[in-house]
Amino acid sequence: MTRVVRPAEVLVANSPWAEGPAFDKEGNLHFVNWDASAITRLTPEGELSEVFNTGGIPAGLAFAPDGSLWIADEGEHIHGLLRVDLETKTSEIVVNAFEGMPLNGANDLVFGADGTVYFSDPWQTSLENPTGGFYRYLPNGTLDKIDDGLAFPNGVAIDPAGAYVYLAETQRNRILRYAINPDGSMGEREHWADTPLPTGPDGMAFAANGELYSARFNGHGVDVYAPDGSLQEHIDIPGAKTTNCCFGGPNNSTLYVTDVDTEALYTVELSVSGLPLNDGRNYN
Repeated sequence: MTRVVRPAEVLVANSPWAEGPAFDKEGNLHFVNWDASAITRLTPEGELSEVFNTGGIPAGLAFAPDGSLWIADEGEHIHGLLRVDLETKTSEIVVNAFEGMPLNGANDLVFGADGTVYFSDPWQTSLENPTGGFYRYLPNGTLDKIDDGLAFPNGVAIDPAGAYVYLAETQRNRILRYAINPDGSMGEREHWADTPLPTGPDGMAFAANGELYSARFNGHGVDVYAPDGSLQEHIDIPGAKTTNCCFGGPNNSTLYVTDVDTEALYTVELSVSGLPLNDGRNYN
């Protein structure tokens, strides 16, 4: 049974290198343009404007409960996480190195309920150079390495129970997961799902029912996985390079999808609601 109520429609056209969709608590949608280093805001009234420029290669966005915008950046000078106050247009590099060594370049991130930020670090890694990392930045300022030896770790998402954090490993065509243990420690890598060849998973978002929605780069859309990791449905998007997705809109049941092939941002109306994030939004 399809979850699609209304198929993909273009919301924003002429948006090259679109990635990292995320909503703030006022209902504004933000997304990036890698090539222009730009963060763009789309208001509920349909007004588009550039609200920040990192000067690097922004890839992933996440809003913190306090309203600040966190950016995963893969640029030459910003290799990790940037925190931005969009009201004052001020920014701070929060994470840029691990144990004195520069990170590769962060791609995606998600906040846990306790304020921990989980993020991928893939830039310039591949099957031939599997040096990608997976990290968490704790509220006390500690940076922990969760895993390494990865071939372009990418999208990151936390399940509804907060029991696991999921990681897309794009160039190995698989989705991994790691237990978030009650004592604060992290579990070992688990191979949770394989993605259809020859494409790899990119950005991801959970539905409230536990289904995982994963953008399929080079794959025309979004794959839907059951909680057991089985592929349930493919949601078609016109473009061939789908990069990321997030939930928003009325009842949080609209899937917002970015695609760099058609240079557009799409909406898909679904019969399921997205999992509320720890981003300051009022989901009631």
